Amino acid sequence: MVDQLKRPTEHAEIYWFSEQPYGHVGEEDLKKYDSGRLGFPNTYFDPEKASVLYNQYHEQYQLADEVGFDGIMSNEHHASYWCMKPAVNLDAAVIAKLTKKVKIAILGNVISVNDPIRMAEEIAMLDCYSGGRIISGFVRGTAVETLLSGNDPTENFARFQEAHDLIIKCWTVPGPFRHEGKYFNYRVVNPWVKPMQTPRPDIWFPGTGSPESVVWAATHGHPYMNLGALVDTTEWLKQIYIDTAKDVGFKAGPEHFGYLLRCVVADTDEKAIEIGREFMWTADHRQKGPREHNDPPGYQSRTAVDVKRARPALGTGTSEFGNPTTYEELQAVNNIIVGSPETVIRKFTEIIERLSPGYIHIYGNEGAMKHEDTMRSIELLGKEVIPALHQVKLRPYDD
Repeated sequence: MVDQLKRPTEHAEIYWFSEQPYGHVGEEDLKKYDSGRLGFPNTYFDPEKASVLYNQYHEQYQLADEVGFDGIMSNEHHASYWCMKPAVNLDAAVIAKLTKKVKIAILGNVISVNDPIRMAEEIAMLDCYSGGRIISGFVRGTAVETLLSGNDPTENFARFQEAHDLIIKCWTVPGPFRHEGKYFNYRVVNPWVKPMQTPRPDIWFPGTGSPESVVWAATHGHPYMNLGALVDTTEWLKQIYIDTAKDVGFKAGPEHFGYLLRCVVADTDEKAIEIGREFMWTADHRQKGPREHNDPPGYQSRTAVDVKRARPALGTGTSEFGNPTTYEELQAVNNIIVGSPETVIRKFTEIIERLSPGYIHIYGNEGAMKHEDTMRSIELLGKEVIPALHQVKLRPYDD
């Protein structure tokens, strides 16, 4: 069934995004281990330092709301030094209370490895907390999330689809009712808390390049968010969405497509370029490890693997397949955008005019970037860049 909710179409909405990295980890720490995730010990985590970082990231969220961002996007990863968010709904709860205007995009809950009833209830609570500002992103999670859950990687997508359908039913069908599925069974389903938005919050589905993900999103009418592939690959994926939408009976538009890029703004190009070098922090270590940590048999299709190999994964800097991988190369192809407000406006305008995405996600800090530099970047984005980008009119998608 294709869901069609009312979504913006006139100009791109601009979202702030932070992985909330634990920037105290360095190359010298990681090179001692053969894995950047499951094999890198948590003895390197210092709660005192993390507390300072968490509160700085919360200050950044608050400023993004104050200066005019349309939304804040948050995510979830486990066993990841570069993402101190193993519980995205907790982060969304903090954002809901720190902010007043922004939409809150949860991108997203790893529903294939969690209790879908609890997910439905928590997201409904967040929607009520925030006054109806929640966008509920659902993700399959990386292979690491599946391995940590103890689930069979070959069952991940089927579990995801059953959980997706059940969560929507919790939001839209009165309880109590019974659910007997292949992976989830409940004698009684009767969630008391329902979302404030009707018929339900919008659902986003992200991806890094798998065409199967695009087809699934379009088949359900869910907006697809591409997480940083090169522009050529992103255009190809967008066309897959457009074609699939037509096949299932609706016309896709900018409101169905989003794009994430790394970006830092400073008062001068030179200062921004200097700050932005931190986007390459620990680049060669994040996917380091045995193949089964990143690509266990049956978790993803061969087509998805091939596409993943043909893109510069965010933060990995891999060069095995001839992609632009150095900091300078990624700047040259607008995969990392750094500069003064004037430079960033020009580069993002080029992206918007080419892709016409309804949503731009600005991946705005990394590693050990200074808090004051990030706050200045947010301020310049809100006061100078976003108003200019809101003037760039989105064009409809051709069939």
